[in-house]
Amino acid sequence: MTDLRPLDQLLAGARAPLGPHIQLDLGHDTGPLAELAELLTRVNGFTAFNAGVQVFRAGAAGLGAELGHWNGPSTWKDTYTGLADGLFCFGQDLFGCQFAIADNREVVVFDPETAERTPIGAGLDDWAVWLLEDPAVRGAHQFATAWQDERGALEHDQRLIPLQMFTMGGTYDFDNLVAKDAVTCMRVRGPLAQKIHDLPDGAQVHLMADRAPAATPGSKQLAYAELDVFADYNSFMVQDETARFEPDRAWTKALITDLVAARDGVIGVGTARRTTVPVILDVRSDAPDDNFDGWDHVTEAGLHVESGSVIVSMLDYTDAVPRTAVPAGDYKARVYAKGFATVSTDGLHGDDLYHLVLWPGNIRQPQVLKRYPDPLPGG
Repeated sequence: MTDLRPLDQLLAGARAPLGPHIQLDLGHDTGPLAELAELLTRVNGFTAFNAGVQVFRAGAAGLGAELGHWNGPSTWKDTYTGLADGLFCFGQDLFGCQFAIADNREVVVFDPETAERTPIGAGLDDWAVWLLEDPAVRGAHQFATAWQDERGALEHDQRLIPLQMFTMGGTYDFDNLVAKDAVTCMRVRGPLAQKIHDLPDGAQVHLMADRAPAATPGSKQLAYAELDVFADYNSFMVQDETARFEPDRAWTKALITDLVAARDGVIGVGTARRTTVPVILDVRSDAPDDNFDGWDHVTEAGLHVESGSVIVSMLDYTDAVPRTAVPAGDYKARVYAKGFATVSTDGLHGDDLYHLVLWPGNIRQPQVLKRYPDPLPGG
């Protein structure tokens, strides 16, 4: 049986420090903030459980997130519009769950997708006990080891984020996770937390628009799917399941200029945000009408579906990506986009929506039917 206090036991297996020695004063003589100042004066930041847990360093030099900057309102907390108020975050786990001190009274875990706060204890030793009781899960030790064994070491400024959010049914499969800048991971999830924070358990989350493009009389819906799509590099692709395509310079230029590009079996859709966006795939027997009121940008292209199955993703063909069954054949495709003016200047959060309507018809070259007149807020 060890005589070490829990925090010392945690440090015994840590990799430290992440920054040079600093004499830290957080303005409190008692409480968990005083304990944090003492800890970082002793060891200026560290990782534990094979980077499953990270405690931020303080000061200008060092690795990973800096304590003061991380807690600045414009770093990521502004995307939570008050839901993170009163929290001083001092670390995070592999998936961006924040370890935080609430009002210098208690240590909590802050869930980045729901903004829920789970109390752990009155101080940092309670936090250390909580981690050490189940390091495989609470410290993400087992997952961090497996991920890095297969995908390589994480940078100190990276965390993992799901392509389909956990609260939206996403899994912990490797195919549903990507390593991204830790700040980006938080800013991406802030708007989601705003929408679901006050919902009761089991409530449905509606991220889609209320109004769909109007159908012509007699049109039948052949397939329909509401999807959350990771639009890496401000784009995603709609394609026949068997189609494979590597973007080239012309493709990228078309997406930047017109927000639409096409190749055999593939349509590219440009987006205002470079994160997870809501996409509606709507397959009909006839064309929608030509009323574009309420939509910011409307494009058209054509899609050949050979396999009878369509996927919407960004160069991701894994089993984790949903498939939508559609009749095989040639389709005209129209992409309606809205909400561009709501997108933040960093291109990470907003209320943009992409509604893709397919209907049987001859393949046509990509064209813009209605162009958004202003530069996209995300740049």
